[in-house]
Amino acid sequence: MAEGAGRIDVLLLGGTWNPRGDGISTAFARHLDADRFAPRFVEYPADYGRAMSYTESRAAGRQAMLAALDEVTGSVVLAGYSQGAAIAGDIAAEIGRGELPYRNVLACALIADPLRPSGRCVGTDPGGYGIAGERHVPGLPTYWAAAPGDPITALPAGNPLRSIADLTGYFSLASPGAALRWGRSLLDTGTRHAMQRWWSLEHRRSWTGAVAFARGYLYGGRHTDDYIRHGHVLRLAETINTQVRDSNSRGHR
Repeated sequence: MAEGAGRIDVLLLGGTWNPRGDGISTAFARHLDADRFAPRFVEYPADYGRAMSYTESRAAGRQAMLAALDEVTGSVVLAGYSQGAAIAGDIAAEIGRGELPYRNVLACALIADPLRPSGRCVGTDPGGYGIAGERHVPGLPTYWAAAPGDPITALPAGNPLRSIADLTGYFSLASPGAALRWGRSLLDTGTRHAMQRWWSLEHRRSWTGAVAFARGYLYGGRHTDDYIRHGHVLRLAETINTQVRDSNSRGHR
């Protein structure tokens, strides 16, 4: 995958533990119209507690994507899978709100976004929303692929697994200092009452099911194989092929 003259650059961020891309993102890129789009991966740590925390990895991914955007002279589509989708979606939201100057970004395509808003999905909506909450993207066309049963992007509001996202942003045992930072973040989350209220009585009907969602994630391919097996990345790519045109450009920086 490489840049092509006259084509729209598609800057892709892979999922956790895949700093140079993954099979899900590659499948999405393969289905894009090669005559119009030039996809390429943006390398970043893609870590979750091994060498650095998830929060630090996302920060590094943001800087890598912004650096890649600075190098592009033509039109761009942002894209990402899982952790990469969280990063790409956040940047898209900032661009849409006018907080970043990249007016050459035409659209954003997100696969298994941990911050997918409820009801936003190409194809049939699997219900629920992102495990880390909901992040809307105003002012920039954004398209989501979400597989049924994927707890990362289609988790019911009252599912206890939401606490994982709330409490592990700084999880890392890479060093004593990293472990201490994680402990401090747990205290900070608690004192700021920043946790998602999955235990609210209004969500009591969905309290059960955490085990089923966890099994689907760990063993059932809900967060991985299903995106290819059931055509979710294909539908997302076809949506980009039909909906994104150079004539939609918001103008260059």
